[in-house]
Amino acid sequence: MLLNKKGALRLALMAGASFIVAGQTQAQEAQAQAQVEETTEVTIIGRRPLAESQAAAMRTQKNSDSLVTVLSADAIGDLPDQNIAQAVSRLPGVGIERDQGQGRYVNLRGAPRYWTTLSFDGLSVVSPEGRQTRFDNIPSAIASQVTIQKAIVPSMPGDTVAGNVDIRTRRAFDYKGQKITGKLGLGHVELGDGQEIDASLVYSNIFLDGKLGVVAQASFYSREMATENWETDPYATPRAVDTSKRFAVDTKNKHYRLYRENTSASLRLDYKLNADNTIFASTIYSDFYDDELRDQFIFNLETGTNAAGVAYNSDANFTASDPKRGTVYGVRTNARITYRDNHDTMSTNTVGGEHHFGNGLDASWRLNYTWTENRGDNPAEIRFRSGSNFASRPTVDYDFRDTTSNFVQLFRTTGTTTARTKGDRVMNIEDFAMPLNQISMLEAAEETKAWTGKVDFDYQTELFGRETKVEFGGLYTTREKQNLEYGFSGSTSGSTLTYSQFAQDGDYLGEQYLGYTFRYSNKDAVLNAIATSRGTTALTQNLANYWKVSEDITAAYLMATTQFDWGNIVYGARVESISNTGEAYTFVGSTNNGLLETSSDETLVYPSVHLNWNLSDRLKARFGLTTSASRADFDDLRPNFTIDDTADTISGGNPDANPEKQVGLDAYLEYYGSNDTFFSAGVFYKDISDVLLSTSTTYGKDDLDVTGFDRTNYAYSTVINGGDGHIQGLELFASTTAESLVESNGLPKWLGGFGVRASATFTESELNLGARTISLSGTSDSVYNVQAIYEKYGLTVRLAAQYRTPWLQEVGSYTTVAGKMVPNGNGDIYWDKDLEVDLSVRYQINKNFEVFFDGVNLTNDGSARYGDTDQYPIEYEKFGKRYIAGVRFNF
Repeated sequence: MLLNKKGALRLALMAGASFIVAGQTQAQEAQAQAQVEETTEVTIIGRRPLAESQAAAMRTQKNSDSLVTVLSADAIGDLPDQNIAQAVSRLPGVGIERDQGQGRYVNLRGAPRYWTTLSFDGLSVVSPEGRQTRFDNIPSAIASQVTIQKAIVPSMPGDTVAGNVDIRTRRAFDYKGQKITGKLGLGHVELGDGQEIDASLVYSNIFLDGKLGVVAQASFYSREMATENWETDPYATPRAVDTSKRFAVDTKNKHYRLYRENTSASLRLDYKLNADNTIFASTIYSDFYDDELRDQFIFNLETGTNAAGVAYNSDANFTASDPKRGTVYGVRTNARITYRDNHDTMSTNTVGGEHHFGNGLDASWRLNYTWTENRGDNPAEIRFRSGSNFASRPTVDYDFRDTTSNFVQLFRTTGTTTARTKGDRVMNIEDFAMPLNQISMLEAAEETKAWTGKVDFDYQTELFGRETKVEFGGLYTTREKQNLEYGFSGSTSGSTLTYSQFAQDGDYLGEQYLGYTFRYSNKDAVLNAIATSRGTTALTQNLANYWKVSEDITAAYLMATTQFDWGNIVYGARVESISNTGEAYTFVGSTNNGLLETSSDETLVYPSVHLNWNLSDRLKARFGLTTSASRADFDDLRPNFTIDDTADTISGGNPDANPEKQVGLDAYLEYYGSNDTFFSAGVFYKDISDVLLSTSTTYGKDDLDVTGFDRTNYAYSTVINGGDGHIQGLELFASTTAESLVESNGLPKWLGGFGVRASATFTESELNLGARTISLSGTSDSVYNVQAIYEKYGLTVRLAAQYRTPWLQEVGSYTTVAGKMVPNGNGDIYWDKDLEVDLSVRYQINKNFEVFFDGVNLTNDGSARYGDTDQYPIEYEKFGKRYIAGVRFNF
């Protein structure tokens, strides 16, 4: 590839990369595009997609009036990044939380995930799951550019705290005439021997003499897999006889077989009325489908005894036994078959316009309707439980010494009630009698409807003798979210059904040591049993889990950007008036106490100021003072309990939860070098009041029990305002290639293809709960991203690794025993350290085709959670390696 000094930038344009600065008007976009098109022609021998996208990203970041990090469409295609969460995880200051080995939530600069907001083309939307935005349901194929806005300005929603992920969709006017791009990949998933498919197609063209632009996009992704899993959860509260010991209440294995599918489609029409006025209409659809077959075996250790018949959870056992390894006689054993059929669906539809009135005045407007549905159906839930006679239950040897491999071994229980003995070992768990305990199904959906109207103006003028852009505007949003559940619970009286009647022969799909054997359930047999049990019975609405919450937001902002010889200052304020209502039925056990309605109103003001200082052509300093407030999620504002008998959880709403308020400071230094060289370093601090805490304890009461469901040991979670605190940190990033070094020293040119990108974020947070101090949820002490790159002669290779230290998931409860503060149950729940290593290889065959190979999770590291300390793990899962290869095309 032959490039002059501006070659990389022109190359980005020729490849169709988008690098429009966030917040620019239509006229400014056109001017920037024209300036680049006027550059000298470049001769292309082989594309360098990483260099192209880096040039586009650096230009956007340098010209932005606030702190942003940018990812272009080319960069998204370089790694095995099927969804937006995986894509942005390569950027500095970004950590992700995974589900079944797939990126789902985004943590910016070590902050809680609910501090990250989502927008499409600058318009904020709410994820189907709520304010804790899921990014695994947004395919990366939908985006031409992703901008992470870390510095909050008044034109952004006030609940943007850590930052906003803005997805810029493709526009036909980004390209010259017709453009068709796409990819097709086929892959293999090691664990479960499943197939992976990744396909996308984009068509763009301009009609009516350059006035009408049309761009359509579609994508499809699917993956079949199995998951290795064990859970030792919950733990019993330590006893006064020995507070150092924590005994497990249950240990279990969840044997997952999964099929996941992500489908998207979008259409955008842009029409140029004239040089100064453009209108557009767009629609974006995305559906994330999760078909989960789960066969679960639960060993309820607390129901057993020692050899003398003394209860497992007694003081005597706490004194004499080892919580890490031992034997429990007559343990109640449960088998559960659960089929989950979940859809996470979003449809967002927008009409709008961009208008240039002359005399320095520009305007834009948007009207949007967004519909989302978080659907969680359980077509089948069948439970089996061993009887009350200890001799029919297994004796269990448990071994929890290895925090990555908890397992049990099963034996017959012999002897008498007070002199129990261990009989012959039993390998097949189906050999133990476990009569039918429950048969049911459920249809459930959280539906959100939102209407938004937004108008923005900017006016070029002078203030205090300085060139100033004044921006002002307003927004009105009304949102309503409700949860509906309909279910069926069949009779178990006189049933002779056993787990074995639903089991099918076949090999275990995992590799972990279980200590016993089992057979997976047969889906058709299970669904037929549900249909037979139900017959013609209609599903009944579960009013106990009904709730509806609404939110109306009226907002206005005023801000200005004043230019100086050395840079500019961005300053202003946003005002938001927020009204919430909620309704739900309140139940005690099966008794309906009627519909409860709640409401609240408040007005919040968010001032901010930013200083951008051009120390030289290459060196830029940024300083910011911001304010923000994050509100409790919609389901957290409901005035009732929600019970999930599949997951053994109870969650409670808190309509009195106050907004969590933050005041933040940022100071960053950025260096823009040549030949893809960029360095940045920054510090950040946020002071927080009324921190929203996700708390988790064991419910511990029987007032919600109904026939067939003992909910005493269910995990109970809710949100509370937990006190005041802070978060502070340091973010570092470096990106460079060997090209300059090779040229200046006359080394072989092929060496110039080597490069590296590395980032590190170090975070410290503190929340004062009064009796103790904890870190904020989602905060890792450190997050590292390292990418080793080779790009030359049409070949692009990138080996990427992300590592983050443990982070708090939920705040637990603690109590004082024998003068010592100890966990009440699990205590605080943490995700353990996380590592993922991925490889991407691309080779350009010609200007129209390239082949690719991606390897994901190459080290196959496990995903683990623990309670209070890492010596007491509560969950460990492994998902296996994945490989996919295919072809990309570009016409």
